[in-house]
Amino acid sequence: MGQSEVPGSVERLQFAETRLWAVAVAFFGIGDLVTTTVGLSIAGVYEAGVVSGFLVEQYGLVSMVAVKLALLAVFYLLWRLTPRPHRVGVPLGLALLGVIVVWWNLSVKTVAILF
Repeated sequence: MGQSEVPGSVERLQFAETRLWAVAVAFFGIGDLVTTTVGLSIAGVYEAGVVSGFLVEQYGLVSMVAVKLALLAVFYLLWRLTPRPHRVGVPLGLALLGVIVVWWNLSVKTVAILF
């Protein structure tokens, strides 16, 4: 690999990280909050997470916003502290987790509405 290829690789990785962070915030941050909020308004649907269920029961949905913001801040700090190219795993993991959680939430809501 020549010297001229390295900056292009770094730029592509930075672009990928930016897009992954956007997906992570959209799904892990916003998507999960929205689908959880909507889901909790449906009869028979409850928060299955032990910690998040307790927080929602005790402090309402605003507690989930605080937890999400805190988690995103911790993962952002972890991302900043991890050297390249390994740090791309942080937003990648959050993006994948976010997509899975939103898919799960939508599945639960669909079943609750249909049955």
